[in-house]
This record gives sequence, C-alpha cells and structure tokens, in this order.
Amino acid sequence: MTNTTQAAHLGSVLVTGATGQVGRRLVSALLETGHPVTILTRSPAAARRLWPSDRVAVHEGDLTEAATLAGLGEGLKTVFHLASYAPRPDEPDLYNAPDHWRVTAEGTANLVAALARAPIERLVYVSTVKAMGDRAGALGRPAGADTPPEPDCLYGRTKLAAERSVLEFGRAHRIKVSVMRLPMVYGLDGAGNIARMVEAVAAGRFPPWPRQYNRRSAIHVEDAIAAAFLIAHHPETGDRTYIATDGQPYSTRWIYEQIRLALGRSVPRWTLPLWMLQGAALGGTLIERGLGRRMPLTRDSLAKLTQDAWYDSSAITALGFVPRQGLMDEIKRLTRRSSAASAP
Repeated sequence: MTNTTQAAHLGSVLVTGATGQVGRRLVSALLETGHPVTILTRSPAAARRLWPSDRVAVHEGDLTEAATLAGLGEGLKTVFHLASYAPRPDEPDLYNAPDHWRVTAEGTANLVAALARAPIERLVYVSTVKAMGDRAGALGRPAGADTPPEPDCLYGRTKLAAERSVLEFGRAHRIKVSVMRLPMVYGLDGAGNIARMVEAVAAGRFPPWPRQYNRRSAIHVEDAIAAAFLIAHHPETGDRTYIATDGQPYSTRWIYEQIRLALGRSVPRWTLPLWMLQGAALGGTLIERGLGRRMPLTRDSLAKLTQDAWYDSSAITALGFVPRQGLMDEIKRLTRRSSAASAP
C-alpha cells in the first residue's frame, strides 16, 4: 500500500479520527510498517472491532472534553490528527452543522493543549481544501496552499481554525507541525461521491450530464496516506501547509462518460439542459430548508458538480510525492463491483 521507507522514522504514533474512512486505512498502513499505534476514540468497542488484537493501544477520550485527554501524549513521537465532526447522514446542510465548531475547532485546541508537555516531534493535521473556500478552487487556475483562505461555510472555517491552532502549537513548542489539505478522496470501498455517482448512473438515476468541462481535483486514499507519511518524515517539512492531489483535474462530464463506458453502455447524444438542473436544485434547496430533510439535489450539490475545485499540489511534489493512482482505474473498479452486485 504505502512506501515503507516513508514511514520508517515515525516512532510511536497517535492517530485521532482513526475509525473514519481515511483514519482506519492510515492505522492499518502504520501497523503494516511495524509502528506502535495509539488511537484516541470515544468508542473503544468500535475500535476493537476494527483491530481486535492488542497491536493498537486505545485511549478513550473525547476532543470536546479536555479532562479525558490527560496523559494522551505519553511516549509518543508522531501525531496524525484526522478527527473532526461527522454529521449524521440525514442532517441537512452538512457544511454548516453547528457542532463542527465544537468538535473540530475547540476540540483541536483541547488536543494541542493536552500534548503541550508530550515528547512528540512531529504532527500532521489532515485538513481539507474547504478551509480555503470554494472560490479559491474556481480561479481559472489551480490554487496553491498559499492562496489566501476565505472559507464560505462553517465546516471550512472550523478546519481553518484548527489548522491555525496546530501550526501555532508547533511554533510555540518547536515541534515540526504541518497541514495537509485534501480535495475529494476516492478509493473508499463504496463510500464517497464517486461511488455514489457510479451507483446513480448504473441505476439510471443520473441524467445525461451537460457538456460542461469543469476541473475538480481528487486523490486516492492510498496516495493521501503516502503523502501524510512523506510530510511526517521529510526533514524539510514543518510550519507548512500542503495540498495533495493525484495531479489530474476531472470534469463531471468526463466522469459521467467514463462510468457509462465502463458499464458497457453508450453515451447518450442528448444532455439535460443546465437550466433544468438549476431549477430542480432550487426546489431541492427550498424543500431541504423547509422540512429539515436531506435532498439529493440542492444548489450546493449542483455547484459541486458544475463548478471548478482545482488545486495545485506542486509543493508536496517537490518533496518527492508521486501519486500512484488515478480516477480512471477507480471508476473501472467501482463499475465492476456495481455490475457484480446487480447480477442475478
């Protein structure tokens, strides 16, 4: 999965957010390379279902309850901080759920306070391009990590606040702290936006998409983990923010066409007019706000499908990061899985 030389000098490692989609893969990669791993979790039972052996030490605690974090950093050398608020699947307006601030911003402040006297040498905070704001990715060119951040949702503002907390912590304690921002992540075994789009196209619920060629960045989860390892061990990192992508921008139209072809279906000659999608998205937004129930198409979700979210990963490439995965292979894998699931 991950280049073991990149994880060779991390020592004992703490992972927060370990039971999430990226976190659980990160823990598995660390275990593969022989690292002692401690995870912070509110649910030890869930952690033991994922890692039934004693190879993973469990610290039961909650980022929002500072007292539960006492003693967390003892004997640790490296921290990967991934924890953040995860809205319920039916929660409307996911990016503005009030608990983002309590868990992600205030929780990160609690975490670094708990680690103030720990012997850690490196901390990598896995953040998101949402901390930059959607406008940053729609400038007509790929946005770098030095683009002035203007987050436009509570989720993005809390991530930016958390980034600033960890970087200030690093400066104050002379610890090498870095931030890694991720765009859309794929390769999550049926979870995520790409998997949902494959399911929708396969089921005939995704319309022939307009011929608009927006540019959106993405990264495979294995490459994201390799990038995190590289940042954690590289001698030139610290007090820096990086963006990790697979280096290729993708349009929704291109993804739609590739899914159709991978399913063995022709691409329709006609497309649904954009104005019709915009009307349906407006209706979905009003219903979602009025009833407090998630709708499949809203203005926000349509914007994700039609606008640019294009980012520059050259700073981490300069460290030697080379992505090994591309979205085309993931589409083929997901469509094979979808076809197998629907076979009689």
